Amino acid sequence: MFDYTWAMSTSPLLDAIRAAKQREDDAARELLIGVVEWADRHTTGALLPDLYGTYSDPDEEAYDAAESAWIQRFGMPGADTMLELAGAGAPEVSDFAVTELATALGRTRESGRLLVGDVVEAKHRLPKVWARLLAGQVTAWRVRRLAQSTRGLSAEAAAFVDAQVAHVIHTVGPAVVDRLVLEATARFDPESTEVAECDTRANLFFDLDLTTPATSVGTASAVSAYGLLDRADAEDLEAAVRAFADQLLADGSTDDLSVRRAKALGYLARGQELLPDQDDATQDGRAARSASDGRRRDRATDTPTGPRRTVVLTVHLSDAALTGAPQVDPVTGTLGLNLARLDNHRQLLTADAVREWCGTPGTQVIVKPVMDLADTVAVDSYEVPDRIAARVKLTRTTCSFPHCRRPAESADLDHTVEYVPPDRGGPLGQTSTENLAPLCRHDHRAKTHPSPAGKPWAVRGLSPGHWLWTSPLGHRYLVHPDGTTPL
Repeated sequence: MFDYTWAMSTSPLLDAIRAAKQREDDAARELLIGVVEWADRHTTGALLPDLYGTYSDPDEEAYDAAESAWIQRFGMPGADTMLELAGAGAPEVSDFAVTELATALGRTRESGRLLVGDVVEAKHRLPKVWARLLAGQVTAWRVRRLAQSTRGLSAEAAAFVDAQVAHVIHTVGPAVVDRLVLEATARFDPESTEVAECDTRANLFFDLDLTTPATSVGTASAVSAYGLLDRADAEDLEAAVRAFADQLLADGSTDDLSVRRAKALGYLARGQELLPDQDDATQDGRAARSASDGRRRDRATDTPTGPRRTVVLTVHLSDAALTGAPQVDPVTGTLGLNLARLDNHRQLLTADAVREWCGTPGTQVIVKPVMDLADTVAVDSYEVPDRIAARVKLTRTTCSFPHCRRPAESADLDHTVEYVPPDRGGPLGQTSTENLAPLCRHDHRAKTHPSPAGKPWAVRGLSPGHWLWTSPLGHRYLVHPDGTTPL
């Protein structure tokens, strides 16, 4: 028999959970409303009066003067720009204003742009849905998802979707929204629909996720792959992968089919059409291929004809490793793993994984010498030599701007204290490992040029790996090896 007493005792807990969820929804809605107001205050039309004096109904001459001042101040390369974050007809928003907002919210620049684009799209191109958000009748996440779906539509198509979905946005599922967006595209932009159908090749892609950090050292030797291929190419690839997987099985592989298919891509990438010969006596008891297989294929030599695998190792050796003693983990005090880090994969790997990679026939192994990152290296010139750049980017592997996670290897190297040429009174050794920080190109621009608030971001180096940033509006952020802390 059901225990109603127990059910009644848990009812208040469920009520509390529902109340917490309602507060979360209300806060998310207030966030969108605040963000869109921020965006509206930093559009092209709003910025000119803010920067050059408030005036009402300016005549053409006054407006031209303000516009000229805008161009003079922000028209230089790298200065603030206006971003088209939403669909056709929606206002543009200041790039540096979005940067200030994203940083205040603890978001990356990309995440901040997506958020601003969603709310601008919803307010200005989906007014019926936005009105329901203001009335508290629809959750913020549903509005954002719809906005992301309609961003590529024409103004007429977006208005059609807005009218069709506004009354059911609080309950309709994602599949219904996607179908409605496709219908709107076909109705209001039939030419682009036809072009997309005939020119699918322009949308093909294939990606290997080499940048996402692994969840553990053991999984660091694997990456995910995804893409959209031409049908004929995909059929050819499938046939080649299937043939390799079958051959691995015939050669005695004990891996399951999915593992064999994944390994097959490695052979194809190295230009090996078929597997290298193996001596049957050295196959550790693997089953020999059936004698009835009369279609035995020619196999590639041990040296592949395709591109060679290159493994670049940044080597860190302990005294124990140099003497051949067992590796003892300094934290646990027990025997641990021998680890290595690969520059071109930016992952921490086990020595066994590296050994397997390097053991592949034809592999080119490049071993880099150890750098003492604690050393201070400096030169007098403004240009950064490779030996200093390598040390700075190994010390800080991501952009030093608050919340930015872009890799340092593709970033600029910025002088934290502005460089002054020695012939103009500047000190010697200004280009040093202590006065350089990696900054991605966008954040370098934000530090160099003024924002709508009238001044650029400012930074002060506190100690190696620690920077104090001040935003144009005076907010401060401490960037350290573990991330970003708002102050």
